[in-house]
Amino acid sequence: MGERVEEKKKQKQEALLMSAFELFTSKGINNTSISDIAKQAKMAKGTFYLYFKDKYDIRDRLIANKASRLFERAEEAMREKEFSGLEEKVVFLVNHVVDQLDENKALMRFISKNLSWAVFSHIRISNMGNIKCMDIFDGILGESDRKFRQKELMIYMIVELVSASCYSVILYGTPCSLEELKAELDKTICGLLKQFEVD
Repeated sequence: MGERVEEKKKQKQEALLMSAFELFTSKGINNTSISDIAKQAKMAKGTFYLYFKDKYDIRDRLIANKASRLFERAEEAMREKEFSGLEEKVVFLVNHVVDQLDENKALMRFISKNLSWAVFSHIRISNMGNIKCMDIFDGILGESDRKFRQKELMIYMIVELVSASCYSVILYGTPCSLEELKAELDKTICGLLKQFEVD
């Protein structure tokens, strides 16, 4: 009995998350009400409050959920490949996430508008226990036996650089193509790693 109740709860929560994502990406967060989300999910408004405090709570949970999936997929793909060094791994991870965002423009818009560093650095990866997005970068850096100063600042700069520069390129194709941008980003990421490395 208990398992079925839990399953039903999970399904309701998923339905609310999916409805919110659909509405947030089509109408915008400001133009979406909790009633809209409940109605779209075919539930009573009161049901919403069993799972979420308000629409900003569901927004943050959505961002965490969507961003963690991006990194989870990228990490899985990275583990299936052989790399000659740290730079190759970091560039591969970043490019994989960028390609996923390029394939899903609505997700790109939603994440880049709402993802703050505080949220990003605490996002847990859903299918990987307690691993956070930050832990993936930490793990890659740790495997390299190289030393870096201010690791969190370095990762922050890489994440912000990629997210800010990809936005216009992915959504509007300006000021260059995604392939051109990725070639330059790859070099810049390698430069940042070099800049923060200590002997």
